[in-house]
Amino acid sequence: MEIKVNETKVQIFTGARVKDVIRKYSTEMYQDVLKGKKIVRNDNQPVSLNGELTGQENLKISEN
Repeated sequence: MEIKVNETKVQIFTGARVKDVIRKYSTEMYQDVLKGKKIVRNDNQPVSLNGELTGQENLKISEN
């Protein structure tokens, strides 16, 4: 399936979680999210790294 992360399309396996697509997009960004420096949002709402993906998400990673 395809997920947008910061306007970049990322191909990820079906059943992936938010953490899987963020790691694939950028391991550096993933580490910043884990450390609380950045936050992941979908439709301006914060999402959990363990959240499930359906393929319709448009994720944004921004400063916390």
